[in-house]
Order: sequence, then C-alpha cells, then structure tokens
Amino acid sequence: MSIPPSLPTRRILLIDDDVDLAQMLREYLEPGRIVLTLAHDSAQGLPLAMQGCFDLILLDLMLPDGNGLDLLRHLRRHSRRPVIMFTAHGGETDRVLGLELGADDYLAKPFSPRELKARIGAVLRRFEEKPEPAQQELSVGALSLDAASGRARLGAQEVLLTGAEQRVLEILMRAPGQVVAREQISLYALGRAADRYDRSIDTHISSLRKKLRLDHAADAPAIRNLRGLGYVLAGTA
Repeated sequence: MSIPPSLPTRRILLIDDDVDLAQMLREYLEPGRIVLTLAHDSAQGLPLAMQGCFDLILLDLMLPDGNGLDLLRHLRRHSRRPVIMFTAHGGETDRVLGLELGADDYLAKPFSPRELKARIGAVLRRFEEKPEPAQQELSVGALSLDAASGRARLGAQEVLLTGAEQRVLEILMRAPGQVVAREQISLYALGRAADRYDRSIDTHISSLRKKLRLDHAADAPAIRNLRGLGYVLAGTA
C-alpha cells in the first residue's frame, strides 16, 4: 500500500534490549513513515533522548544497565517529549509509578504492533494539538494554565506537569465546579476510552492533587471525586 506524500515522517526512539521486538516493530512501523532508532540500554538511550530530535520515545521498564523509570525520571527534568513505556508483566505498581513520573501511556508485553501504532498516533495527536486561541489562558482560583504551552502556575510558583497531566487539568479547568466524567477525561487526555480496570486517569489525578498542594496556597483549587460520576475541580482546597 502506498503512503500519501503529505504524511510527515515521524522519528521514534526505541530504548529496549529486545532485538527481536525491535526488528518486528521496524518492519511494521517504517512502511507508515516512522523511522525507528534503536538503543539497547540506558547508556545509549539517554544521550539520544536528550538530543530532542525524536517525536516520541518508546521505553522499556527493564534495561540491562538499569531501570527505565530512572531514565524517565531524568528525562522529565529536561523534556516534555512524549513517552510510551513497556512493562513485561503489566503489574499495577510499575504502571502507576511510570505514569506518576511522566509517562504518557504504557503497554504491557506482549502487545500487538497494531495496538502500539494506534497508541503512538493518539499520543502524538494529543501532543501536537493546538487549542483555540480564545481558550488558551485558563484560571481557577490561584491556579492558571496556558493551554498552548502547557505551563501551569499556582500563585507565583510554576507547577511542572507532564503532557497527560496538563490535558487532564485542562479539561477540568474548562468546566470548573462541574462534574467531568472519567470516560470523557480519558478520551481527551489519553485519546482512548477507559475500561473498568484502567487506572491511568486516577493515577494522573492523584499526581495532580499532590502537585497542586506544593505551596499550600490559600486559594489553591481541589480535585474532588464524585464516585460513579467523575471528577470536579472546585475553586479552593
């Protein structure tokens, strides 16, 4: 099948020591205008990731010379480049920690290359979408968010957010005091519907709650859970 010339070429960095997986993904993804660069460990992957020349990073949790979470933690200090993490056993603890540290999505091995390609597309669309100009500046109480840049401030203090956290906060700030369904948040922030076992949104909400209390501002908003209904951003904590 030919690819329309108008589609952009995507550069993706895969940090994983599984050579067979890398070959399979290269064969599946590259015909769709995705150029895959492979790094076998943290020592190779981190310098490449820090160059900022990749559209997205695929990162395995277990690497020969360290933990993928440590690499993610270091990367998030310097970059908001989207990251999809791979986990070998799909354990909830690793997934939750990865999301809290700033992963935009995760996949448990083994997975189908078709699902990975779909998630890559969803993450890139979220990362690249531009909000309407009239709706870029949002504020609730002491909290403000520039939806175009993803920069948030609580009073005078900047709050560092991952891409997914920014999208979760944005949809709540666009409807302050109103209940936003968990499914709606998932579609907007993650680009997929949430099933009953998917705790990704809950993890991002938990992380946002911690970050919004950093300086204990008197007018800091609070994110409240209305069981069975969704989440609401209230004006003050």
